[in-house]
Amino acid sequence: MAEDEIIKKHTKAAFKVLKAHHTSWQHKLKEILLEIVVIVFAVSISIWFHNWSERRQDHQQEKEFLTSLKKDLQDDKNEMISDRAGFATVLQGVNYFRKVGEGLPLSNDSLKKYSWAFFGSAQINPRIGRYEALKSSGKLYIVESGELLKNITDLYQKVFPQIIIKNQRFNSLREGFVTPFVEDHLNLNAKGEGTNWQDILRMSKMRLLMDQEAQLSDNIKAYGIGIDKINEIMKEIDEE
Repeated sequence: MAEDEIIKKHTKAAFKVLKAHHTSWQHKLKEILLEIVVIVFAVSISIWFHNWSERRQDHQQEKEFLTSLKKDLQDDKNEMISDRAGFATVLQGVNYFRKVGEGLPLSNDSLKKYSWAFFGSAQINPRIGRYEALKSSGKLYIVESGELLKNITDLYQKVFPQIIIKNQRFNSLREGFVTPFVEDHLNLNAKGEGTNWQDILRMSKMRLLMDQEAQLSDNIKAYGIGIDKINEIMKEIDEE
Protein backbone atom coordinates (compact mmCIF):
# COMPACT_ATOMS: atom_id res chain seq x y z
CA MET A 1 0.00 0.00 0.00
CA ALA A 2 1.28 3.46 -0.92
CA GLU A 3 2.53 5.73 1.86
CA ASP A 4 -0.26 8.27 1.48
CA GLU A 5 -2.88 5.54 1.61
CA ILE A 6 -1.36 4.16 4.80
CA ILE A 7 -1.37 7.61 6.41
CA LYS A 8 -4.95 8.24 5.29
CA LYS A 9 -6.15 4.87 6.56
CA HIS A 10 -4.60 5.14 10.01
CA THR A 11 -5.51 8.82 10.39
CA LYS A 12 -9.16 7.92 9.74
CA ALA A 13 -8.86 5.08 12.23
CA ALA A 14 -7.48 7.46 14.86
CA PHE A 15 -10.38 9.90 14.31
CA LYS A 16 -12.84 7.03 14.47
CA VAL A 17 -11.45 5.97 17.85
CA LEU A 18 -11.51 9.57 19.05
CA LYS A 19 -15.21 9.93 18.15
CA ALA A 20 -16.25 6.66 19.76
CA HIS A 21 -18.77 7.53 22.49
CA HIS A 22 -18.76 4.30 24.45
CA THR A 23 -14.96 3.96 24.82
CA SER A 24 -12.92 5.12 27.80
CA TRP A 25 -10.37 7.87 27.25
CA GLN A 26 -7.60 5.49 28.36
CA HIS A 27 -8.55 3.05 25.61
CA LYS A 28 -8.88 5.89 23.10
CA LEU A 29 -5.41 7.18 23.99
CA LYS A 30 -3.92 3.72 23.61
CA GLU A 31 -5.55 3.17 20.20
CA ILE A 32 -4.65 6.65 18.93
CA LEU A 33 -1.03 6.25 20.00
CA LEU A 34 -0.93 2.91 18.20
CA GLU A 35 -2.22 4.51 15.01
CA ILE A 36 0.37 7.31 15.33
CA VAL A 37 3.16 4.74 15.79
CA VAL A 38 2.01 2.95 12.64
CA ILE A 39 1.95 6.24 10.68
CA VAL A 40 5.40 7.30 11.95
CA PHE A 41 6.82 3.87 11.16
CA ALA A 42 5.34 3.91 7.65
CA VAL A 43 6.68 7.41 6.96
CA SER A 44 10.10 6.50 8.36
CA ILE A 45 10.31 3.40 6.20
CA SER A 46 9.23 5.41 3.16
CA ILE A 47 11.86 8.10 3.82
CA TRP A 48 14.55 5.50 4.44
CA PHE A 49 13.70 3.66 1.22
CA HIS A 50 13.63 6.92 -0.74
CA ASN A 51 17.05 7.94 0.64
CA TRP A 52 18.44 4.47 0.00
CA SER A 53 17.17 4.60 -3.58
CA GLU A 54 18.73 8.04 -4.11
CA ARG A 55 22.05 6.93 -2.63
CA ARG A 56 22.05 3.89 -4.88
CA GLN A 57 21.29 6.06 -7.90
CA ASP A 58 23.99 8.56 -6.90
CA HIS A 59 26.50 5.75 -6.46
CA GLN A 60 25.70 4.42 -9.94
CA GLN A 61 26.03 7.91 -11.42
CA GLU A 62 29.32 8.39 -9.57
CA LYS A 63 30.65 5.11 -11.00
CA GLU A 64 29.64 6.08 -14.54
CA PHE A 65 31.07 9.60 -14.14
CA LEU A 66 34.42 8.46 -12.75
CA THR A 67 34.78 5.72 -15.37
CA SER A 68 34.18 8.19 -18.19
CA LEU A 69 36.27 10.88 -16.49
CA LYS A 70 39.23 8.53 -16.25
CA LYS A 71 39.11 7.99 -20.02
CA ASP A 72 38.99 11.77 -20.59
CA LEU A 73 41.94 12.26 -18.26
CA GLN A 74 43.97 9.52 -19.94
CA ASP A 75 43.42 11.19 -23.33
CA ASP A 76 44.32 14.61 -21.86
CA LYS A 77 47.41 13.14 -20.24
CA ASN A 78 48.63 11.54 -23.49
CA GLU A 79 48.29 14.86 -25.34
CA MET A 80 49.94 16.79 -22.51
CA ILE A 81 52.91 14.42 -22.44
CA SER A 82 53.32 14.86 -26.20
CA ASP A 83 52.95 18.65 -25.95
CA ARG A 84 55.41 18.86 -23.08
CA ALA A 85 57.97 16.91 -25.12
CA GLY A 86 57.45 19.35 -28.01
CA PHE A 87 57.92 22.31 -25.66
CA ALA A 88 61.13 20.76 -24.37
CA THR A 89 62.47 20.54 -27.92
CA VAL A 90 61.47 24.16 -28.59
CA LEU A 91 63.23 25.24 -25.40
CA GLN A 92 66.37 23.39 -26.48
CA GLY A 93 66.24 25.30 -29.75
CA VAL A 94 65.67 28.62 -27.99
CA ASN A 95 68.62 28.04 -25.69
CA TYR A 96 70.77 27.08 -28.67
CA PHE A 97 69.77 30.21 -30.59
CA ARG A 98 70.52 32.33 -27.53
CA LYS A 99 74.08 30.97 -27.64
CA VAL A 100 74.29 31.80 -31.34
CA GLY A 101 73.18 35.30 -30.45
CA GLU A 102 76.07 35.46 -27.99
CA GLY A 103 78.59 34.48 -30.68
CA LEU A 104 78.40 30.70 -31.18
CA PRO A 105 78.68 29.85 -34.92
CA LEU A 106 75.33 28.73 -36.36
CA SER A 107 75.17 25.06 -37.36
CA ASN A 108 73.02 24.25 -40.39
CA ASP A 109 72.01 20.93 -38.84
CA SER A 110 70.87 22.66 -35.65
CA LEU A 111 69.07 25.30 -37.71
CA LYS A 112 67.12 22.60 -39.58
CA LYS A 113 66.32 20.88 -36.30
CA TYR A 114 65.10 23.94 -34.43
CA SER A 115 64.04 26.62 -36.96
CA TRP A 116 60.37 25.61 -36.59
CA ALA A 117 60.64 26.91 -33.02
CA PHE A 118 60.06 30.44 -34.35
CA PHE A 119 56.58 29.58 -35.57
CA GLY A 120 53.35 27.97 -34.38
CA SER A 121 51.49 28.27 -31.10
CA ALA A 122 50.92 26.41 -27.84
CA GLN A 123 47.45 24.95 -27.35
CA ILE A 124 45.69 22.79 -24.80
CA ASN A 125 42.07 21.70 -25.12
CA PRO A 126 41.20 19.65 -22.04
CA ARG A 127 38.05 17.54 -22.18
CA ILE A 128 36.02 19.52 -19.66
CA GLY A 129 32.50 18.76 -20.92
CA ARG A 130 31.77 15.90 -18.54
CA TYR A 131 32.97 17.80 -15.47
CA GLU A 132 31.14 20.99 -16.46
CA ALA A 133 27.90 19.08 -17.07
CA LEU A 134 28.00 17.50 -13.61
CA LYS A 135 28.93 20.83 -12.03
CA SER A 136 26.09 22.64 -13.81
CA SER A 137 23.62 20.01 -12.62
CA GLY A 138 24.69 20.69 -9.02
CA LYS A 139 25.56 17.04 -8.49
CA LEU A 140 29.28 17.13 -7.81
CA TYR A 141 28.32 15.76 -4.40
CA ILE A 142 27.89 12.28 -5.90
CA VAL A 143 31.70 11.96 -5.73
CA GLU A 144 31.82 10.56 -2.22
CA SER A 145 35.54 10.97 -1.58
CA GLY A 146 36.20 14.52 -0.46
CA GLU A 147 39.88 14.30 -1.41
CA LEU A 148 39.07 12.99 -4.88
CA LEU A 149 36.48 15.72 -5.46
CA LYS A 150 38.97 18.37 -4.31
CA ASN A 151 41.62 17.11 -6.73
CA ILE A 152 39.16 16.96 -9.63
CA THR A 153 37.95 20.49 -8.89
CA ASP A 154 41.53 21.78 -8.57
CA LEU A 155 42.45 20.25 -11.93
CA TYR A 156 39.58 21.84 -13.84
CA GLN A 157 39.35 25.14 -12.00
CA LYS A 158 43.01 25.87 -11.21
CA VAL A 159 45.54 23.67 -13.03
CA PHE A 160 44.06 23.69 -16.55
CA PRO A 161 43.25 27.44 -16.45
CA GLN A 162 46.82 28.16 -15.31
CA ILE A 163 48.23 26.20 -18.24
CA ILE A 164 45.91 28.04 -20.63
CA ILE A 165 47.05 31.43 -19.26
CA LYS A 166 50.72 30.53 -19.68
CA ASN A 167 50.09 29.30 -23.23
CA GLN A 168 48.26 32.52 -24.08
CA ARG A 169 51.21 34.58 -22.86
CA PHE A 170 53.61 32.49 -24.91
CA ASN A 171 51.38 32.72 -28.00
CA SER A 172 51.16 36.50 -27.62
CA LEU A 173 54.96 36.71 -27.61
CA ARG A 174 55.33 34.30 -30.52
CA GLU A 175 52.56 35.62 -32.75
CA GLY A 176 52.93 39.28 -31.84
CA PHE A 177 56.71 39.65 -31.91
CA VAL A 178 58.93 36.63 -32.70
CA THR A 179 57.30 35.38 -35.90
CA PRO A 180 56.72 38.88 -37.37
CA PHE A 181 60.33 39.85 -36.59
CA VAL A 182 61.68 36.79 -38.40
CA GLU A 183 59.35 37.33 -41.36
CA ASP A 184 60.38 40.99 -41.64
CA HIS A 185 64.13 40.34 -41.58
CA LEU A 186 64.71 36.90 -43.11
CA ASN A 187 66.19 36.82 -46.61
CA LEU A 188 65.28 33.81 -48.74
CA ASN A 189 67.24 32.29 -51.64
CA ALA A 190 65.70 30.74 -54.74
CA LYS A 191 65.03 27.51 -52.84
CA GLY A 192 63.14 29.35 -50.11
CA GLU A 193 65.92 28.87 -47.58
CA GLY A 194 66.90 31.57 -45.12
CA THR A 195 70.32 32.99 -45.81
CA ASN A 196 70.85 35.37 -42.89
CA TRP A 197 69.70 33.43 -39.82
CA GLN A 198 72.92 34.06 -37.93
CA ASP A 199 72.67 37.79 -38.49
CA ILE A 200 69.07 37.83 -37.29
CA LEU A 201 69.89 35.82 -34.17
CA ARG A 202 72.59 38.33 -33.24
CA MET A 203 70.31 41.35 -33.52
CA SER A 204 69.60 42.92 -30.15
CA LYS A 205 65.83 42.67 -30.44
CA MET A 206 65.96 39.01 -31.43
CA ARG A 207 68.24 38.25 -28.48
CA LEU A 208 65.73 39.90 -26.17
CA LEU A 209 62.90 37.92 -27.77
CA MET A 210 64.81 34.67 -27.31
CA ASP A 211 65.33 35.54 -23.65
CA GLN A 212 61.56 35.96 -23.38
CA GLU A 213 60.86 32.70 -25.17
CA ALA A 214 63.07 30.91 -22.66
CA GLN A 215 60.21 31.43 -20.23
CA LEU A 216 58.64 28.47 -21.98
CA SER A 217 60.17 26.54 -19.09
CA ASP A 218 57.23 27.84 -17.01
CA ASN A 219 54.82 26.21 -19.47
CA ILE A 220 56.71 22.93 -19.19
CA LYS A 221 56.48 23.08 -15.39
CA ALA A 222 52.74 23.83 -15.56
CA TYR A 223 52.18 20.83 -17.83
CA GLY A 224 54.17 18.69 -15.40
CA ILE A 225 51.95 19.81 -12.53
CA GLY A 226 48.88 18.96 -14.61
CA ILE A 227 50.19 15.51 -15.52
CA ASP A 228 51.00 14.77 -11.88
CA LYS A 229 47.52 15.89 -10.82
CA ILE A 230 45.92 13.66 -13.44
CA ASN A 231 48.01 10.70 -12.25
CA GLU A 232 46.89 11.36 -8.69
CA ILE A 233 43.22 11.54 -9.67
CA MET A 234 43.40 8.38 -11.78
CA LYS A 235 45.01 6.51 -8.89
CA GLU A 236 42.25 7.67 -6.54
CA ILE A 237 39.58 6.63 -9.05
CA ASP A 238 41.10 3.13 -9.22
CA GLU A 239 41.04 2.97 -5.43
CA GLU A 240 37.37 3.93 -5.42
